[in-house]
Amino acid sequence: MTSTDLVVPDPAFRRVPAGSGLRWWAEGWRSFMQAPLPWVGLAVGLLVLLWLLGELPMGGLLSQWLSLPLLALGVIFAARLRRRATQAREITPAGMPLEPENEGALSASGKAWTQRIGPLLLASLLVLALGGIIGALIVMGLGAVFGLGLASFGAFAKLMTPGMGMAAGMGAVAGSIMTLLLLILLALYLFSVAFWFVNTLVALGGVSPWNAVKLSVRAGFANLAPITLFTVLLLPISVLAMLPFGLGLLVLFPVLSGASFASYLEVFGGEASA
Repeated sequence: MTSTDLVVPDPAFRRVPAGSGLRWWAEGWRSFMQAPLPWVGLAVGLLVLLWLLGELPMGGLLSQWLSLPLLALGVIFAARLRRRATQAREITPAGMPLEPENEGALSASGKAWTQRIGPLLLASLLVLALGGIIGALIVMGLGAVFGLGLASFGAFAKLMTPGMGMAAGMGAVAGSIMTLLLLILLALYLFSVAFWFVNTLVALGGVSPWNAVKLSVRAGFANLAPITLFTVLLLPISVLAMLPFGLGLLVLFPVLSGASFASYLEVFGGEASA
């Protein structure tokens, strides 16, 4: 057997309709309701860990680097719950309530996660590096196209002029800052689309980090419509989750994990290897 015989080809992806974004939310909620207590326990542990990391020197960067590998644990758990539910459905007579056996699913997910932690850390590092470089280029490029640099310079000149010029300058500066913020939001949205499948491809598909990044970019923009719909709904849901002292995050994290797995399953079309 040659070394080429051991190479596993990257999974093929498909384009799904925009309505799939709603189905991903539904699948995420279904995953949470299958095992709510383990999900809440996992969410508490991960949120506390990310908070502690944020208190360390350079903790913000450290927590960003580790957030993708940590969130991958939730995706693996969602995949295992889906497998338990499928097995229960196969042996449950029609008309009887479905009762999957979820005991031990979280610990088994943790063991599978540790086997992929190295590639996940590398993939997260690639995402941070590429995101920073490409983000800076997008903001500067679009800023140049829209004349943001010249507008900011002119606004600053007006701001230094006494009288009405100062008021006009302040308005121009505010407009320039708003434009820059919108460009940053656009860049963040494009990152979300491009890197949507990175953690699932590495954690569940066994894809190498660099190939996962390249494949995620292709699959993400090929499924721009459902990802956009999912993201648009995520914004108000995230705000609602933060209102009761952030307790809604204990539900939002499991739902997002289940939805992420559902999107991977629908776009790449195979049960998770985890």
